[in-house]
Amino acid sequence: MDGGQITPYDPIVRAIVLVGGAGTRLRPLTWRTPKQLVPVLNRPLLEHLLLHLRQHNVTRITLAMTERSEDIRTAFGDGTALGIELSYEYEDTPLGSGGAIASVAQGWDEPFLVCNGDIITDIDLTAMIAFHREHAAELTMHLHEVDDPSGFGVAVTAPDGRITQFIEKPPRETAPSRMINAGNWLFEPSLLDEMNPTTFNRIEDGLFPALCDAERPIYGFSQPGGYWKDVGNSQALLTVNLDLVTGLIPGHLSADTQGVLIGGGTNIADADLQAPTVIGPDCQIGQNVTISGSVLWDHVTIESGAIIKDSIIASGVTIGRAVKIDRSVIAHGAQIGAGVELTDASVEPDEQIQAGA
Repeated sequence: MDGGQITPYDPIVRAIVLVGGAGTRLRPLTWRTPKQLVPVLNRPLLEHLLLHLRQHNVTRITLAMTERSEDIRTAFGDGTALGIELSYEYEDTPLGSGGAIASVAQGWDEPFLVCNGDIITDIDLTAMIAFHREHAAELTMHLHEVDDPSGFGVAVTAPDGRITQFIEKPPRETAPSRMINAGNWLFEPSLLDEMNPTTFNRIEDGLFPALCDAERPIYGFSQPGGYWKDVGNSQALLTVNLDLVTGLIPGHLSADTQGVLIGGGTNIADADLQAPTVIGPDCQIGQNVTISGSVLWDHVTIESGAIIKDSIIASGVTIGRAVKIDRSVIAHGAQIGAGVELTDASVEPDEQIQAGA
């Protein structure tokens, strides 16, 4: 490398994945399962991101975490099973995105990727890295077009892709574009001097607008027609499972499932499984059960005659005979008695609901 800038021959093999946050918007599902481990196609959410990085030869990855999680360490270990080198860094106090990046990357002298840990995307990182090199960028941001940008950072770009303005979460009616910060960034190491590793600071509020205001070489990279989903709440989690089981990201399934994925060890009687549907491992599904547009986690029991539609059913849930569940989230270990009908419900872990309650 010359002065820290990428040359055409330098591979990008290092990344930081930001996995802080308690997953509050995914409750009640995250009371017992960390957000990073909620299942997508019967595999942890974070596993999809790690495998995507590996696909683009990014193999040295650090998880930047706000608290220790033995569940996550147990799931991923040192990354050997996924073909990567995985390490963990923890914050004693939350430092924000800028503080976390600066703390983890102190002393690094090579360009590196930073990714939000709750994103599912098929962005071509290899092409993004090439774009970064070609434009001699200090920072390249993955951009994605959405209908409502008000919940995200919004970027305005020049014809060559240079970001000229960045506004964090503007009101929808005043947003200057529909291109949003999609949570993947390529940093030159020189930018580490502009983030404080000891105090709370967010790149979205500080670094990004400052680079734009100074007319520095910060660029946006987008992939028209590409898939992107921020898995921040239960509806997004349901949607991404159903999107992927229907093949919206080729290669995420090892075989043609016809829109229905069934985990190992699951026993299904004479049931009507309507695509798209994802069923986890070791479930028991009785006769005359109908399941459509739904995601079941592991060890779910559904007794005869039940109808499950557009819902998420978490681990260890028991659903009695002739139950009807529509557009609902049922958390771990809950028991839904025979004949109960639930619509737009959110059921807490171990809650017991009987007919007439």
